[in-house]
Amino acid sequence: YLHDYDYEQYPEEHLQHTEAPLKEAGVEAADIRAILSHGYMIINDVEPLTKMEKSLFAVDELTGIIQAAARMRPAGITDMEISSFMKKFKDKKFAAKCDRELIRKGCEMLGMEVKEVAAICIEAMKEMADELGIGTKE
Repeated sequence: YLHDYDYEQYPEEHLQHTEAPLKEAGVEAADIRAILSHGYMIINDVEPLTKMEKSLFAVDELTGIIQAAARMRPAGITDMEISSFMKKFKDKKFAAKCDRELIRKGCEMLGMEVKEVAAICIEAMKEMADELGIGTKE
């Protein structure tokens, strides 16, 4: 939940107003570093090194595409299969602002294929579908 701590207040300066307030709040240094590392190659040079950092880096953009795909489905994410998601992922015009190369780089850092990481994300997001606003439309 903290990875986009400063995004709403400073969208153009994302992650530049994160470290000090989180330190003051008592967030552990390793967690702060992980949060900062999701901006690697985008806004900073904090390279993801741990599994947590690599995971956050990989899924930040990926979950954006998953949410976009879920919003187009009558049942939201609840019945989404990896095969239908991968069709959307391969369509460069779909959720065009989500950087697929960053996603691939993050998955590569984890030693996993995009399809594998996406499947894990989809299943995890299904459990939180209503809270994320991507559950069945009524």
